[in-house]
Order: sequence, then structure tokens, then C-alpha cells
Amino acid sequence: MAEPLLSKLVVIGVGLIGGSFALALKQAQAVRLVVGVGRSSRNLDIARRLGIADRTYNLGEGWTGELRDADLIMLATPVGQMPSLFQTIARHVGRSSVLTDAGSTKRDVIAAARSHLGGSLSRFVAGHPIAGTEHSGAAAAFDSLYRDKAVVLTP
Repeated sequence: MAEPLLSKLVVIGVGLIGGSFALALKQAQAVRLVVGVGRSSRNLDIARRLGIADRTYNLGEGWTGELRDADLIMLATPVGQMPSLFQTIARHVGRSSVLTDAGSTKRDVIAAARSHLGGSLSRFVAGHPIAGTEHSGAAAAFDSLYRDKAVVLTP
């Protein structure tokens, strides 16, 4: 079996979009460890039970230590939460981590990234998956959500 492409993925927001991203990488055996971060203990429990995340943290817990050795960090939260998340991430992100988002709009996300990421900005790739359903939460995630779908990446 080939070595996974990613040792660690940190997904902030393990709902439909973030959870499906994690499941797809797990299904493809492209990631060794998925760390899920979110606001709802119930949703995080579901994410662990469904195999979306191997470890989970509430946003108020000590999750930032997981960022130092993350290969990829995905923000799959509402756009309004991203400025404060970027501010937190900037203080803890590893030197080789790549950051991306799945926000529905880009202007505010990119402005927040420019404002808060500092030296990590060059490793941020803004993204918008053209995928989704009417459902939300970890229970709605499925590994084929992104299959045959476009993801718009913006500089």
C-alpha cells in the first residue's frame, strides 16, 4: 500500500463540506490522520463515530497545537467566522502547512487572510467547491460529494 499523500489534515468545520472533504481523502487513502475542530460537541461526536475525524476538539479547547505539523488545514466554516480563525491559525500554523477554505464568498475571506495570516499568506489557497446539498452537519457528509464537481481556486 502506498504512503498517504498527507500525514495530517485539520478540518475546521466538520459539517457537510468539511466532513465530505475528509471522507473523500480517507476513502482514497490519501491522509493518515484527520483532526476535526468545531463548535458543537454533538456534531464532533458524530464526526468521530462516522469515521470522518480521528480526533476532535471544540473551538474553545487546545486544538491549536494540532496545526504545527498539519500538512493541510481546511476552513469549512461560515465566512463570518474566518477572520478570527485566521488570526488564531497565524500564531500556530506550521512552516510547511498549506491552508485552504471552502467559503461561499471570496472577497471577505481573502481580505481576512491578508489581514491576519502574515508570513503564512503565501500558503493560503482560497477555494469554493461547487458542491453541496440542502443538508448540514457531519451526519450529512459523504465521500463522493466532490466527485465530478468543480472547485474554484482563487489567488
